[in-house]
Amino acid sequence: MIGKKGTRALTLDINKIGKRLSKSKRSQLTIFIIIAILIIAVVALFFVFRGGIQKEKPASPETAEINSFVQECLDDSLEEVVFRIGEGGGYYFPPKISTPLLEVPYYIKNNKNLMPTKQDIENEISRYVKRELVLCIGNFAQFPEYEITKGEMTAETKIESERVLVDVKYPLTIIKDETKSKIEDFNSEIPVRLGIVYDAVAEFVGQELETGVEGTCVSCLADISVKKDLYASVFDYDNRTSIFIISDFNSKINKEEFVYIFANE
Repeated sequence: MIGKKGTRALTLDINKIGKRLSKSKRSQLTIFIIIAILIIAVVALFFVFRGGIQKEKPASPETAEINSFVQECLDDSLEEVVFRIGEGGGYYFPPKISTPLLEVPYYIKNNKNLMPTKQDIENEISRYVKRELVLCIGNFAQFPEYEITKGEMTAETKIESERVLVDVKYPLTIIKDETKSKIEDFNSEIPVRLGIVYDAVAEFVGQELETGVEGTCVSCLADISVKKDLYASVFDYDNRTSIFIISDFNSKINKEEFVYIFANE
């Protein structure tokens, strides 16, 4: 038999057990909630990554064909522009202050430094790469089976020591039959040492202005050319002007060495 004290003790034990069971149920419920949240999170991440993977679909034949065509035009345009920029002393078209007839840009005139900055030349390349690219593409006339909508084209050029890079954004929407594709990012580079040539010329122009002697500091030009592995030629244009041709046999565009031409008074 269980006495009153025993009954009371049993009641207390039951209450404790009840509380423990209640706590256990709450703990289990909390665990279930956490697991449910984790499952929802995993499912959500699955669909997010799945969506990201689906965006990286292989290029359709239509997209690949147009992309290849634009890329080839960009490569050719960059080579044409950089070669012409070198021959023009950093300009695609001669600036106002150039020699008559030959239209070689002055880098020193009236004892002033007129050499364009590297950023100026980068902007010049970007501007005329876009121009040449548009001419090369020819409004996609050779693809009459496609409906192509063109967005605004932008270009950004970077002159490094041994290469010139250009990034072009050209949004294109391509439609053929019921297939619709979009492309916009293109880039190209050529292994030409424009950065090295530019730095060599800038150093020479700085020395010419600093010394201030009449005529050309031939030894200065020779030392810089040897240091940069370049070849320099000087021609008298008239009694006051000399034309300089800096050749880099380490850089070739269409199998021709890269040259950079400018004039000093």
